[in-house]
Amino acid sequence: MISGIIKAAGVGVVAAISGLVVAALGILAIFFFAIFGALIGAFSGWLVSMAPYLGNWVVEGFRMFGVQNPNLVPIGAALGFVAGFFKQSGFNQK
Repeated sequence: MISGIIKAAGVGVVAAISGLVVAALGILAIFFFAIFGALIGAFSGWLVSMAPYLGNWVVEGFRMFGVQNPNLVPIGAALGFVAGFFKQSGFNQK
């Protein structure tokens, strides 16, 4: 009976440790997606700013919303950072 209790306690400890590891990996994944989103957003903002007509249209669009001297690289990085928190996992997609 005591050996069964010890075995059950060992299984519980292993399950608790694996749960902590999964939680830590999940938190790291959230930070990774946010940083990666910021990098992709900055790159996209740079590409849009280099486009001959599209860059000017987007800059004028931001000016219409009241943004003074819009720079598309930091705007893209900020939007990418925020979007990094809203990634949908492959398990929930329909």
